[in-house]
Amino acid sequence: MYYGEGGSDIPIRLKSIKTPFRGCLYGVEQHDLRIILGFTVCLPPDDDSSIFFKASRELEDITNNLPAGVEFCGYITAEEEEPDATKLLVCNDIDDSVLVTCSLNEEQKARAGKVANGKFKEIPYEILENAELLEKFYLVRIQYNSRIFLRQTPEPAWASFEEIKENLSLGKLVFLPKDSDLFLHAKIGRSKNKLDGFPSTVADIYAKITKNPEESRGKGKKEVHLEQRVLNLETLINVTEDKNAHSKKSCLKIKFSSEKMLTLPLVLDGVALVPSKSTPSELYDLCVVALERNLALVVAGTQERIDREQDVLPLMPYNVKLNDFGHHFLCVWPVGVESSDSTLKDKRRVFHKTLGLPLTRPYFRRMNATPKADPNVLQNTHIGLKSSLPGGQQYLVHGTYGYYHYMQQKFDDSGWGCAYRSLQTIFSWFRHQGYTEKPIPSHYDIQEALVSVGDKNRAFLGSKQWIGSTEVSLCLEKFLNISSRIMFVQSGGDLAHKGAELAMHFESQGTPIMIGGGVLAHTIIGIDYNRISGEIKFLILDPHYTGAEDLSTIQQKGFCNWKTINFWDKKSYYNLCMPIRPIEF
Repeated sequence: MYYGEGGSDIPIRLKSIKTPFRGCLYGVEQHDLRIILGFTVCLPPDDDSSIFFKASRELEDITNNLPAGVEFCGYITAEEEEPDATKLLVCNDIDDSVLVTCSLNEEQKARAGKVANGKFKEIPYEILENAELLEKFYLVRIQYNSRIFLRQTPEPAWASFEEIKENLSLGKLVFLPKDSDLFLHAKIGRSKNKLDGFPSTVADIYAKITKNPEESRGKGKKEVHLEQRVLNLETLINVTEDKNAHSKKSCLKIKFSSEKMLTLPLVLDGVALVPSKSTPSELYDLCVVALERNLALVVAGTQERIDREQDVLPLMPYNVKLNDFGHHFLCVWPVGVESSDSTLKDKRRVFHKTLGLPLTRPYFRRMNATPKADPNVLQNTHIGLKSSLPGGQQYLVHGTYGYYHYMQQKFDDSGWGCAYRSLQTIFSWFRHQGYTEKPIPSHYDIQEALVSVGDKNRAFLGSKQWIGSTEVSLCLEKFLNISSRIMFVQSGGDLAHKGAELAMHFESQGTPIMIGGGVLAHTIIGIDYNRISGEIKFLILDPHYTGAEDLSTIQQKGFCNWKTINFWDKKSYYNLCMPIRPIEF
């Protein structure tokens, strides 16, 4: 058995949970191996005979939110001290299942075993690092677009989806990888010698599309994958009849009806986690399951709105990549309904509870889904940079941000717009973390906001006047209702004594910091701090860059890099705008 992406992630999740719980393990089964990607969290019941019954039901409730290929893999129990597995064997539900027991103390002891005939037999396990997991699986995303016709009758919603379900179950769909001529149909590879030159594994398909022969069976040094390899598929419907489908000719029956119909767009974004050695037929089957899971969520969501006598709205899919999880999580949310809606909030609360996530930050909002970034703005430009501070500990921005700098969006703000760009970077952080769906404000939007709150007069509109950290904090409050702490230092040299405060900010808030001094503004996205010696380095985003979106140039020329205390002007005072992350989900 393996802990998948839990080389670091599953222990991190366990460390963040302080309350004893029972739960279900889920992941991918390959032959005699189980690769565990995650677990659910359920408070232990009073009755030992039903220890895992509730946990099993809760996993069933979110199975359609998980990628195809990810299934139930066993049970987990966690207590302050390592649980005694033999005391759990009274539960008949877990016979012939994998059971993991672990402690929630500092040692985090864990044992894995197989329950059979009322006995617990320990089995070995390994912990996979992220790179190993990325090597084993491809993320396959399947796009499907159609329409549904809802009858305005008392019949249940699923009846309107019958044709879609038939297309899925009868093998009428054909999947086409984008930018390729490979057609993946239901019969491919189902019998001997039927591949006819079609790639024999998912790795081969990906290699052919990306034109990288080393991806599958090439020789030489193997590439280390730092990002998930994604295979995007479009869906076609085979409208031709099988020649053996009808042995007799029949007349076309026409039925006239006056019933009213509601037409809605149907958009599915199925996700499957596919082992690299899977055959084309196995890939096809997982694609169908992925669409079936997405469709089931749409049907349930539509029926729920009908039962509540709410307007029936299109339901759009949003695939969320959760931090500290080795998989995506699919949500479907109605178009035009705000995230603050109580019904949506209740659904998100269930997801948080089932996965043991805190109710202090968003995980399942629309803006948590990917992709949503501006393709013309680089993200997380600090990745790959190394600091060499002896004995230092790094405290970094949490999550994702966009790097905004001079001359972007074909707008010339060179010489005056650095703080505007720093504000845009901070704003992008709140978008990427799911706190807002509002667009990044332009320079004029920022000026207009400052005029509206009375900080500037109308002559400020359309000007090239620079702004500082106070104005940045006012804009964050105006646009996002975000409060900020303002830190003042008498000189750049005094920042050397602020290591503990900055470390606390990145640990507790994780937001980028705008720092202004003189006529210059920068963004601090982390520090490297030695608490014993007091030495400190700053991870800086410099908005004064005017070049193209080239990561190597940005890093090599120091526009995103580690800086010593000497980077700051000892003759200038500085104000730091430190945004406070709101407690909401």
